[in-house]
Amino acid sequence: MAVKRMFSSSVTETDSFLELPLKSQALYFHLGMQGDDDGFVANPRAIIRSIGCTARDLKPLETAGYVISFPSKVLVITDWKANNNLRNDRYKPTAFQNELAQLTESANKRYIFASLGIPTGNQMDTIGIPSDNQVTTQHSIAEHSSGRSCKKAATTAARTDSDLAQIVQHFQAEIGEFPRSALDKLQRYREAFSTELICKAIDEAAENGVRKWRYVDGILKGWQADGVRTLGDVEARREARKKPEQPQERKFEVLT
Repeated sequence: MAVKRMFSSSVTETDSFLELPLKSQALYFHLGMQGDDDGFVANPRAIIRSIGCTARDLKPLETAGYVISFPSKVLVITDWKANNNLRNDRYKPTAFQNELAQLTESANKRYIFASLGIPTGNQMDTIGIPSDNQVTTQHSIAEHSSGRSCKKAATTAARTDSDLAQIVQHFQAEIGEFPRSALDKLQRYREAFSTELICKAIDEAAENGVRKWRYVDGILKGWQADGVRTLGDVEARREARKKPEQPQERKFEVLT
């Protein structure tokens, strides 16, 4: 493992990072210094204790998507490759190949879970999104059903679940770990907005450097209040906000 580590200002100088508790920010830097050449930290709990932090200080980093923790007690720093570049002749592969195999890279070099960009297996079920096997079962039931209405309902459900997975995947890639507590609110927004429009709100949050569901929620709430329903409405709203207000004309009374 190299003895020098770097941190990108595109990660640590964003509003999202700077709004984290100071102890969580400090913990991020300590974890980064102990990461192996693939960004895995073998002993995060020991590091937490050694600098006077607690597990509660790690939680904001997990929630905001700056680290991913595994059942094996190791964790990985999601922006590792945005922070660090190692020469091939100095690179040493991580010993945590099982954990690495569960990950892939997003377009901006962030680690995300390989399966749909969201937690896999039982974790996927916990968030309320059926796994591939569940979707397949829905199709299988529909195929053997004698009623056309049952078949239509199952097909619609499978498509809907696919759209939900697409939104969560996009959030995971652009923002960070999707908070399970936000699932009910997301489902309500899906009644008002298309999948494409919700993903657009996620993009706007990422462009503004705010990696929080709360910010995406604020964007969607504003669109809902303004009657935004299409991408064209988003652009029209943006242009309207750019136009300077016209000064009010002053009226003078002529005294005779």
